[in-house]
Amino acid sequence: MKKNKLKSIAPTYAVLILFALIWVLPLIIAITKSFTINGFGNYAYVLTYDKINYFQVIFNSMFIAVVSAVTVTVITALAAFAFSKMHFRGSKIIYGAVLACLAVPVAAVTTPLFAMIKNLGLLDSHFGVILPLIAFNAPMMLLMLKNYFDTIPDELLESARIDGASTFRIWYEFMVPLSVPMIANVLVLTFIYSWNDYLVPLLVMRSESNYPVTLAAQFFMSSTYQSPVDVARIYAVMILLALPSILVYLFSQKFLVAGVTAGSVKG
Repeated sequence: MKKNKLKSIAPTYAVLILFALIWVLPLIIAITKSFTINGFGNYAYVLTYDKINYFQVIFNSMFIAVVSAVTVTVITALAAFAFSKMHFRGSKIIYGAVLACLAVPVAAVTTPLFAMIKNLGLLDSHFGVILPLIAFNAPMMLLMLKNYFDTIPDELLESARIDGASTFRIWYEFMVPLSVPMIANVLVLTFIYSWNDYLVPLLVMRSESNYPVTLAAQFFMSSTYQSPVDVARIYAVMILLALPSILVYLFSQKFLVAGVTAGSVKG
């Protein structure tokens, strides 16, 4: 019996291992090349680089990603509850209009986006990046949360209303605790998307002191001569700048898995 089971899952594991190697191989190559020529000296050079402060760059990206993730999570959790459990005129039209924004790529609205940020006086500021990231991430996260909220029985909320609970109390005492896996999933995904975004910071940021990790990596590559020593340092930069995002992903992996499987069975 066990042999038959092993034979049935062996192809699945083989495919998973193959794809894991495909994803891990570039990281292994980057780590290996970052230690060529000067070894740990490449990392020390990056950490003490005078033109770009590594810790300031990490703080910039962390601040942008955390504020964007928390804001998107709160807004979409409230909106998803409204669209899923509250019935009001025009709700389907509004929800459809929000989802239609998913079809609009960021690159298609760069000109009006830049003009709006400039008119608001937010050029070269963290919030000039945060506001667009909130707007671009919210529709997808709203879709995910709304679909999950739809799986929560309406009878549970009706019983709370009969007991005298207000709408807001139903949201934070019933919907939020029941939706922790999906809410955590939205929080982590928004963090990662905001951390890795390149186009919006490129439009907004002007000074090196405000650069997030994506712009800092580009700045370091453009300010070197691409000699063998510089190439090793570039790999070290990539590893150091990607490290916080990798750690966040590893520690939050269980929430991502739980969020993917949450709502797969209607309760």
